[in-house]
Amino acid sequence: MPDTYRVAKLPIRLRGYVEPNTQAQFEGYVEPGDYFVLEEMQGHPTPDTDYARLEVPTLGALDSWICTRWRTQRYATLVNQLKPPPAVRLPFDDDPMAIPEATLVTLLGAFRDFLYDLDEAFYPWALPGIRVPMAPPLRNNCCTFVEALTVKAFADAHGDALVWDARRHRQMMIASSEDYFSPVTAAVESDMAIPAPSADVAPHPWTLIQGWRNQWRSGHTFLIVDHHPETDKVLVLESNCANGLNGVGYRGIGNLRDHGVQPPANWWTLPDVWTWRRVCATYLFRQQAWLKVKDRSLSRLSATAP
Repeated sequence: MPDTYRVAKLPIRLRGYVEPNTQAQFEGYVEPGDYFVLEEMQGHPTPDTDYARLEVPTLGALDSWICTRWRTQRYATLVNQLKPPPAVRLPFDDDPMAIPEATLVTLLGAFRDFLYDLDEAFYPWALPGIRVPMAPPLRNNCCTFVEALTVKAFADAHGDALVWDARRHRQMMIASSEDYFSPVTAAVESDMAIPAPSADVAPHPWTLIQGWRNQWRSGHTFLIVDHHPETDKVLVLESNCANGLNGVGYRGIGNLRDHGVQPPANWWTLPDVWTWRRVCATYLFRQQAWLKVKDRSLSRLSATAP
């Protein structure tokens, strides 16, 4: 049998409960979207109702029970889906805009002592075609970190071949409601990246993601350096003030100032490192672009792991 998993498709927002009973403690609302099913109970606690326990990372306990049916009325559709195969790893050797991974890794050191600040963000260096506030103070946010790292790396490698200007900068800052995934658009249109086949496909090494927990609230721009297919763990590089971070670092591992630029060996075995499945369940609305990064070593660790 093909390897599948169970998914609940919610067309509307539903109430989540601690137990499979609407009289149980209310945990919060489960927004419309697709969720992984952890457990099902049919005809419980009476023949009139069915319940499912979903993986809902946006709620405190990371999971929640919803009522999927009351008598003849169904609130969610439960289906089996094939597990997606690992992403084909493109070498980008023949792409003239590709940059060596070492360029990005070397630049990462400049973000070591940055702290997270949503409202006031500064850059460690100038960027082509735009004026940006320069550090100190050493503070940035998710959008400014991704822009500073990627644009500097590609500009250093290609000079004027990388066209960057005020419009591209506004895209990275999501300054317009016309495109809620504009950081992804900017990366693709500037030729730093190619669009992913879909939002759900397993991420490629050095993937840029724009995700939203709700439509369109609680957005986040971040990078996935690698995906370990056997465990589904992802090496998330970001500027954040959550998930063990206050500044730039690896999600579930720690800040660069504490752990260094290199992630721990066998990072995919660490319990607090997220899975791609959890990323998808958290950022229900998302798009991804695959950065043109070649000569990879940091992001090949999981490819050779047993």
